[in-house]
Amino acid sequence: MINLFFSIKTEKIFFWLIVSLMLLLLTAYHYFPLLYELEINSIADELNINPSLIAAVIKLESNFDDMALSHSGAFGLMQLMPQTANWLKNQYPIQGSWREPLNNIKLGTFYLQKLCSDFENDIHHTLNAYHMGPNRLKDYLIKNEDYRISKYSNRIIFYQMIYTILYEGFFIYSGE
Repeated sequence: MINLFFSIKTEKIFFWLIVSLMLLLLTAYHYFPLLYELEINSIADELNINPSLIAAVIKLESNFDDMALSHSGAFGLMQLMPQTANWLKNQYPIQGSWREPLNNIKLGTFYLQKLCSDFENDIHHTLNAYHMGPNRLKDYLIKNEDYRISKYSNRIIFYQMIYTILYEGFFIYSGE
């Protein structure tokens, strides 16, 4: 009788645990969508950038809104400033406007790759340079040599981890 009681109680606990995990997953997929999957994978493969990093940057920068416009004038999925986008177009030619979602992802990812190289593969410096601009970050680093981590770079890395977990089978990445 006691064994039967524990068995039923264990089954109920297990059931509610599974239900809770399913609700948690559904919530996670709702708050961390993966739009432009094919484009992200294609560009990530071409430029050898982890696609979950691209998705994380897009999530934080624009929440996958291809018409997002910041108060400072940054536009699109990857929130490129017009001057930066025009400069990037000379470095990495595209067909059409940098404001188109595919081109915005291409240029933003190319910019991430360039910053990664400029900042010796330091992910925090790369992300902070993407956010605040490389010259501004370099000036800041001169004043504060120990500066590495910001809320921005930590959020991107956290989002990247979430995208990696949620969409493990969706990303195609042969790099590190």
